[in-house]
Amino acid sequence: MKRSILFFFVVSSFVHSCNNNPPRDELAFHKIIANDLFTMFPGTLRITSNHIILQNPFNKDAFLQVYNRQSGEEIISAGTIGRGPGEWNNPDISNVIHDRIAIYDAYLKQFIFTDVPTILNISNPASIQKTDFILSKFVFLNESHYIAAHWKETHPFEMISDGKVFSCGQYPFKKTVINSADCFQGILQIHPQRELLVYATLQNPYIALYRVGKENLTMTWENQFKAPQYSIVEGQLQWGKEQPDGVSDVAFTKDYIVCLVKDFKNEARGRDVAAAPKTVYVFDYKGKIIHILDLPVHSVRLASDAETNTFYSVGLEPDYCIVEYDLTSMGL
Repeated sequence: MKRSILFFFVVSSFVHSCNNNPPRDELAFHKIIANDLFTMFPGTLRITSNHIILQNPFNKDAFLQVYNRQSGEEIISAGTIGRGPGEWNNPDISNVIHDRIAIYDAYLKQFIFTDVPTILNISNPASIQKTDFILSKFVFLNESHYIAAHWKETHPFEMISDGKVFSCGQYPFKKTVINSADCFQGILQIHPQRELLVYATLQNPYIALYRVGKENLTMTWENQFKAPQYSIVEGQLQWGKEQPDGVSDVAFTKDYIVCLVKDFKNEARGRDVAAAPKTVYVFDYKGKIIHILDLPVHSVRLASDAETNTFYSVGLEPDYCIVEYDLTSMGL
């Protein structure tokens, strides 16, 4: 226990020395792209050159909606949740590279690579690939080089490269704990041009950036941007009563990494979107927080194409909507 308490003070000192009280402002300028979304609760949001793709985990007849990025018009819906041929049980969508995405299912251990013109093919059983890997999170560089989260004790990820498997990545705390899968699950996102991987944790305000190699990941920086409160009892990590909440979502823009950060015990948990976070931390690519922005609407998802300093969120104003923000309006 003494060792755990000592580690907390070391981390606390590191956090405060690195973040240097960045300025905080309201990001007031925004544009509603699509309003009155037909969803019980929005899932993953992704951006391609011309389209916005939204995954809706509770829409059984069409769990993907595709919108025109400029007009906000819904143009395609696809994907059926069920147990029959070509159907999906627990689908999600990965990152976007060259306008291609992967649809994957952790329960059925299957995935498919697709793009908007061929997105209806995700219901074709012959196009679906099976895998032995746990796909609680899945990101890819190409169809033979991808990273799947497995949250094991020593490493959080497995990299699959040309059929070979490599364990990789680091957890926020260097001490191994037996409940790492419960404490350190998080967000993964690949930069579509720079071959960078960002990892941010859901229960702990922590973010790390890796450079992706052919067979390994090399950490370039990590930032524990709020001091954690925890103890380790019989090998299990236990968060303190005042442990800050973590990151809800992450997106790469051209010059920044934007993180939707939970409001540290100020909002309700669960699916109460009216109490969802409104705070975005803006990191540069060296890991420094350069700005904290307060969004005008509660938000649950982030996405960007990494080619501009525009990012998108799924917000509530008062119904579910897709909102566009431009960081250049803040002079960034």
